[in-house]
Amino acid sequence: MREKIMKAVRAVVFVVIVCAMFVRVQGLFGITTQVANQAERMINSYYEEPENTVDAVFIGNSHVHNYWQAAFAYREYGISSLNFSVSDMPASVVRNAAIEACKTQSPKVIVFDITMFARDEVDPTNKKVHLLLKNMKFSMNYLDAIRSHCDFIGVKGMERLEYYFPIMQFHSQWKELDEKSFTDQYSPYLNCGYLPNYLSGRVTSTNTHKTTTTSTPISEQHEAALRELLEWCKTQEAQVEFVAVPVLLGKSRLSMMNYVGEIIREYGFSFINYNEEELYKTFGFEEEVDFQDSDHTNVNGAYKFTLLYAKHLIEEYGLCDHRGESEYQSWDERADAYYEFVDEYLTADK
Repeated sequence: MREKIMKAVRAVVFVVIVCAMFVRVQGLFGITTQVANQAERMINSYYEEPENTVDAVFIGNSHVHNYWQAAFAYREYGISSLNFSVSDMPASVVRNAAIEACKTQSPKVIVFDITMFARDEVDPTNKKVHLLLKNMKFSMNYLDAIRSHCDFIGVKGMERLEYYFPIMQFHSQWKELDEKSFTDQYSPYLNCGYLPNYLSGRVTSTNTHKTTTTSTPISEQHEAALRELLEWCKTQEAQVEFVAVPVLLGKSRLSMMNYVGEIIREYGFSFINYNEEELYKTFGFEEEVDFQDSDHTNVNGAYKFTLLYAKHLIEEYGLCDHRGESEYQSWDERADAYYEFVDEYLTADK
């Protein structure tokens, strides 16, 4: 009997080891671009942060890490904040991203950018959901994120296997693997923007800010994902706020943002649309200096956005100043390192 038990234990251990190795190998496959590198650093550095040391968590797509810079907020006001965001995060997995972020942190406030919901159609060919899935830790929430996204884009049956096993989609990358594939490439202070366009990109004079009071419905899938997120928010102890960051987009997208805002307010949550004319003016943006494209600020615009929105967070939610506290010594060091990194690109007064 004892020998049978030992054989069974060895078999279970073997299966666990094989599964762990398979999960690790799977993590090597996916989108291999600069935005993929940034997503890896963004999510991994979030996991590495000591538990319950972050007061504000920002969830969303590139509008999060191109606008809100944790280093600026900490250096100027002592706010402890981190982003949990990847480029073009689909609306289908925003709730799962928030659940994941709250596993290791108990923030006082969770901030969601709403631009990923302001769409009137679903793009089933967009593979950027893998930027999140590749870096999430394996859990029931990870599996639910895959289910949610497949439902969102209409993937059924055996076709879903490509999301559970990304090696099926990206198997040709075997020949591209090298030593760097197995190591992190970026320092933890880069839970922020750092790609070339963010640092030095500039829009042309034809890009101007627009505004509209009209409201245009979004797609059924996006509205369902938004309402599911809002229901989850109702169960949280943390304060929740939704933000439409300032952009230079056309009125059609802006009118969909207005529609999203109406749904958010229907649930009783705070929604700030920084594209409203008077609010937009408070930033003092110079479009040709502060925007890298019509959809994102560059480092100068991010500096202006972060400082103004940080004041709002302090006034509205009473976030503490952690500068000088021993527990946050690494935050001082990382904020200084980030300022040194962006200094040659930052023309705003520091």
